[in-house]
Amino acid sequence: MKSILHKLFRSSEPQSSVLDQEHALHVATATLLVEVCRADFVEQQSELDRMRQLLAQQFSLNETDLDELMIQARESSDKLVSIQHITRLLNEQFDASMKVRVVEMMWQVVYADGVKDHYEEHLIRQVSELLYVSHSKFIQARHKAEQSIDS
Repeated sequence: MKSILHKLFRSSEPQSSVLDQEHALHVATATLLVEVCRADFVEQQSELDRMRQLLAQQFSLNETDLDELMIQARESSDKLVSIQHITRLLNEQFDASMKVRVVEMMWQVVYADGVKDHYEEHLIRQVSELLYVSHSKFIQARHKAEQSIDS
C-alpha cells in the first residue's frame, strides 16, 4: 500500500498519476473491507464473496482486475499497522457520499455471514469517525445493510 502511495505522489505523468491515484483508492477501499472481514478473527467465505461483489459493482472491475485487487488488498491488510493513512487518502479524494458508501460496504461485508460481531462494529465506527461520517449516517448505513440481508 505504501509503495502505491509513493508512486502516486512521485509520478510526473498526468495520465499515469490519475490511474495510479484511482488504483490506490481501490486498494485502500478494498483493504478496509478485508480488515472488517478479519475483525472477528474468522474470515468467512460469504464475507469474501460479498466483498468481491461490492468491489466489482462499485469500481466496475472485470474478474482479472478484481482478482488482482483482492490480492493487493490482502497484502496491504497483512502489513497494515494503522488505518489512518488509508482514511487520510480517502478523505483527500472521496466526497462525503462516497465516504458513506465505503461505510455501507463495510456493513454489507459484516452482514454477509448474518452475524454482527462487536469487533466489526468497533472497526466500522472508528473508520466512520476518521472519514468524518456523522453518527446518523453511520446508523443509516448499518440499517441499509441490515435491510439488504432481509430482502
